[in-house]
Amino acid sequence: MKVIGLDLAGVPKNPSGFARLSNSEFQTSLIYSDDEILEQCTRSGVKLVAIDAPLSLPQQGKLRQADTLLIKRGFRVFPPTFAGMRSLTERGIRLADALRAKDLRVIEIHPRTSGMLLFKTSDRSRWVVKLKKNGMKLKENANEHEIDAALAALTGALYLKGKTEEVGEASEGTIIIPRGKL
Repeated sequence: MKVIGLDLAGVPKNPSGFARLSNSEFQTSLIYSDDEILEQCTRSGVKLVAIDAPLSLPQQGKLRQADTLLIKRGFRVFPPTFAGMRSLTERGIRLADALRAKDLRVIEIHPRTSGMLLFKTSDRSRWVVKLKKNGMKLKENANEHEIDAALAALTGALYLKGKTEEVGEASEGTIIIPRGKL
């Protein structure tokens, strides 16, 4: 089972973290253009693309129900309409639509929330240690974008195994979060 995790940047000039999870091993890199993202995500055998970016806008107001519910649970998420998030949200929606048009399953995730739920910490270096303790392989010098992409891919793999919760309303967009431990 191959799952892609993408820590999407708001604009192509900034790096997006990319992670392909296969057999407990993450292959990570930084990628930039939408074309490069689409090419990497549509390689054979990919079952799911898990994206760290809002993939929908609120039907009204500044927050979607998914955002409000995560905030009420104590997780820090930014509104998709927030000035710095607007370009990320628009790019996320565009890429998700393009991936779905190629018959790929696409979900929205939030790596910091996944890290808190799975590892009880928001410290990325602790995530790496705990991933390795669980038999997963990630390169030593992975940067924050690659680590977030790895957590996205892991959340996607848990989703395929039925070990996640869908937060929010489908009509407005949901965020997938882990349930329980690895």
